Amino acid sequence: MLNIILRNISLLAYIALLYYFFSNGTNQRIRTKCTSKFIWLTMILSVMIISLFTDAFVDTATIPFINLILSFTLIFSMARIHNVAYLDTLIWSILLIAATLICEWLSLNITKLITTNEIASYSNPKFAILGTSISTLLGIAVFVLLKSSLFKGRIPSLSLNISTALLLISIPILSIVILVGVLIRGENISNQNISETAITSSVILLNICVIFLYKITVDHQHQLYKITLSKNALIAERRLLDEVKKNRTNVLKLKHDLKNQYLVILGLINNNKTHEAKNYIKNSLQILEPPLSMYATDGVLNYLLSDKLNRAKEKNIEVCHQIFISKHLKIDNDILAIVLGNIIDNALEASNRLEKKRRQINVTIKQFQNDLIIEVSNNFNSEELITRQSRKTAALGMKNIDGLIADVGGIYRHWHENDRYYVSIVLFNVYHKKKT
Repeated sequence: MLNIILRNISLLAYIALLYYFFSNGTNQRIRTKCTSKFIWLTMILSVMIISLFTDAFVDTATIPFINLILSFTLIFSMARIHNVAYLDTLIWSILLIAATLICEWLSLNITKLITTNEIASYSNPKFAILGTSISTLLGIAVFVLLKSSLFKGRIPSLSLNISTALLLISIPILSIVILVGVLIRGENISNQNISETAITSSVILLNICVIFLYKITVDHQHQLYKITLSKNALIAERRLLDEVKKNRTNVLKLKHDLKNQYLVILGLINNNKTHEAKNYIKNSLQILEPPLSMYATDGVLNYLLSDKLNRAKEKNIEVCHQIFISKHLKIDNDILAIVLGNIIDNALEASNRLEKKRRQINVTIKQFQNDLIIEVSNNFNSEELITRQSRKTAALGMKNIDGLIADVGGIYRHWHENDRYYVSIVLFNVYHKKKT
C-alpha cells in the first residue's frame, strides 16, 4: 500500500514538473484543437491509472521497463499539449527520461550512504520514503535549472533534420540503457548478467556515436571556415567600394576646381608670368594621389596589398618587396587575400613595436612553374615569444590560416632565427597551364 501511495505522489509531482517545463515552450502560441488536447489528456490519465495498478498485477522484474514506457508516454503527451513540434518532442522525451534516471541513480546512492545496510532496500518503508523524497527533490532541481537558467524560461526549438536528430538522441538512449542496467544490477542480483551485457553494448555504441559526432563536428568546422572566408571577402569588397567612393569624390572635387585653376594659369600666361605659372602647375600636381601600384589583376587583392604597403610607409616600416600575382591563378583570390592579409598584418604589428631603425620587412610573392611561393620575414623582439603568447589566438589566428592553406593543398611553415621571424607558404598547382 505504501508503494502505491509513494508512486502516485511521485507521479503527480512529475506531472507538475513536466507542465512547468513545457509551459510557454514555443515561440508562437498555436491554438490547439480540442480533440487533440482531449486525446493527450486521456493519455496522461491512462498513464496514471496504469501506474496505480502496476504493483498489483505486474511482475517486479518487469516494472522498470513499464515505467520507462509510461514515462515516455507522459512526457510526449505533455509536450504535445503545449504545442512542441513532434521531432523536438521526441528528443526532449528521451533527454528528460535520461535526466530522471540520473536523479533515480543519485537518489539510490545518496539514500544508501545515509542509511544502514539493514534497511537499504525499497521494501523498507523508511528507505522508500527517503529515496522517493530525494529523487523528487533532485528532479525539481534539474527541471528548474534547465528551464530557468540554461534555457532562460523558454524551451528552445532544436530545428534539426531527422538524421542529426536520431544521432543526437542515440546518446541519451544508450545512457538510459546503462542507467537501467545499473539500477537493475543494484536491486536484483539475478539480472546481473543481463545488465552487464546491456552496459557493455551501450558503451561500445556510445563510442561509435562519438565517431559520428566527430565527423559532424569536422563538417561544421569546414563550414565555419567557409563562413569566415566569405566574411573576410565581404569586408575586403566593402573596403574597395569605400575607396572607390572616396576616389570618385576626389575626382568630382578636382573637376570642380579645374575651371578656376585653368583661369588662374591663363591669367599668369597672359601677363607673361611663365615662371609663376609653372610653379602653380607643380603645386597643383602635388594634390593628386600617386597611382595605385599593380601587384595583382584582381581588384580586391591588389587593393589589399597596396593598403598594407601604404600602412607600412605610414608607420616608418621599411618594406622590401618583390610581388607579382598572375591573372592565371585558379585558386580563389579571396583565400589568398585572407592569408596574405593576416601574415602581413602580423609582420606589421611585430615591426611597429620595435625602434624605428629596426623596422624592416621582406615580402616575396613569386611563381615557380605552376606553384605560388609566399615568403615574409620581419625583425621582432624575441622576448615576445614568452610575453605575448595570447596573440596566438587573436583574430583569425595562424592555426586557422594553416587550416585554410591545407584545404587548398598547400604547406605552411614558420620559424625564427635570432631576432628574425620567417613565414613560408607554398601553394601547389594553383596556375592554369598556358595553351600551346
